[in-house]
Amino acid sequence: MEQLKRKSMIKHITFLLLFLTTFSGFAQKHASWYNHTLLDVQNLESSVAFYTKVFQLDTIPYPFPPSPQYIVKWLRVGEGIELHLSQWVNDTTKVISDVPSEPGHVGFVHLGFMVISMDAFLKRLMEVSSDYKSGKYKQPIIERMPYGAKTIEIKDPDGNEIHVIEAMPANNSTNR
Repeated sequence: MEQLKRKSMIKHITFLLLFLTTFSGFAQKHASWYNHTLLDVQNLESSVAFYTKVFQLDTIPYPFPPSPQYIVKWLRVGEGIELHLSQWVNDTTKVISDVPSEPGHVGFVHLGFMVISMDAFLKRLMEVSSDYKSGKYKQPIIERMPYGAKTIEIKDPDGNEIHVIEAMPANNSTNR
């Protein structure tokens, strides 16, 4: 009987420790953290296709009622990180800035994504992106980050710049 009580107590303590360990993993170390980026795009469907096919992002439900002014799709980039894409319903021809990122201009410069394999990513990019398949954009040139990781610059259907970096093994790098 005593041994049965002891086993039950050990089981309860183990469960409590597991619960506390899991719960403490959800605690944030900072008062704020990054959540999402919103991009206005000229063609929502082509932009959603680009990000879901090239970066293999999943769409997630848009939690608000539909707007008569714009249509929106949300994509999951990582745990708790999202990319929101929106298209204005009545006017998709306005471009906020045709000025590329250069010294003296303030504003959006690029998005950054990490990939496990640059070779696999480039293969997928050339297979699924109509802008790269058609030759609108040239195949990117692989360069190296100062710590050795492969890196490229690409563009989405609206010409937004995207910096893609290949993740290096955790024991060799701090880029994960």
